[in-house]
Amino acid sequence: MKNLAIVGIGYWGKKLVSEFSKIANVKFCYSQGNPSNINWLHRNYPKVNFCKNFQDILDDSTIDGIVIASPIGTHFEYALKSLKSKKHVFIEKPISTNKKQGQTLLEIARKNNLEIFVGHIFLYHPVLIKLKKLMKKEKINSIYLGWHRFGPFKEKLSLDLLSHYIIILKEFFNQPKKLIVKSKIGYVTNCDILSLHVKFQKKVNCVIELNRVSYHKQREIIIKSDKNLYKWEDDVLLKFSKKDEIFKEYFSSRLFPLQIECKKFLKNMTLKKKNYSNTKKSIQAVSIIQNL
Repeated sequence: MKNLAIVGIGYWGKKLVSEFSKIANVKFCYSQGNPSNINWLHRNYPKVNFCKNFQDILDDSTIDGIVIASPIGTHFEYALKSLKSKKHVFIEKPISTNKKQGQTLLEIARKNNLEIFVGHIFLYHPVLIKLKKLMKKEKINSIYLGWHRFGPFKEKLSLDLLSHYIIILKEFFNQPKKLIVKSKIGYVTNCDILSLHVKFQKKVNCVIELNRVSYHKQREIIIKSDKNLYKWEDDVLLKFSKKDEIFKEYFSSRLFPLQIECKKFLKNMTLKKKNYSNTKKSIQAVSIIQNL
């Protein structure tokens, strides 16, 4: 069983502690010391040691991999130190705040034959996998990607929510040719509502709308193909019935994407020849959105 250390035990870090604890030995957790998060760790995972000094993790030869779920602006620093200490790395999306940093991390990982895995969770979502199979036989004419929620406000909207949707679009099309900002409104930060048109080499009507000051919570992707109309809402794929004029459930799965990607990271750590396709996709996504 692999020994892991997890950096960051906030909202998503807690989920990673929970998931990795089922399939690996989480030996340490490190954070900046939020008392409530430390208490949560001691209460729920008493066998996991809270580490006050990140260097202690780097110096521990028994640690095989480091999972980074800290604020986006710190991803590069933690990942760089981890790779230089010959540790495999799992980084929550995005890999970094800019393309240059991402490429630096990839080069070091390649040089040392280390896994560097980016947690773009939707890449491992059964609904996306199903849609990709369907779109091999259908042609996408238009796609709408919308996300309404309240907060969080600590991260840049483009690096936080938009990075998810750029990754999904890249699974259907080539690299976006251009992002056109139609509307950008700030309330809590300088950008909390963002509307974009995305241009591709192929003629596809693509709109993205992000709103993190919304009173309701909803994530939806609507795809109009030359044959059907689909709606991906949360963890369910719906298909429009022309006869009844409603969306009906078409596909759902009992598999959870977080479980899938965590297992994938552990498996990739053992491969003699690393693939890095996941990492390359994240770097490409950052290169598109870094200047928004």
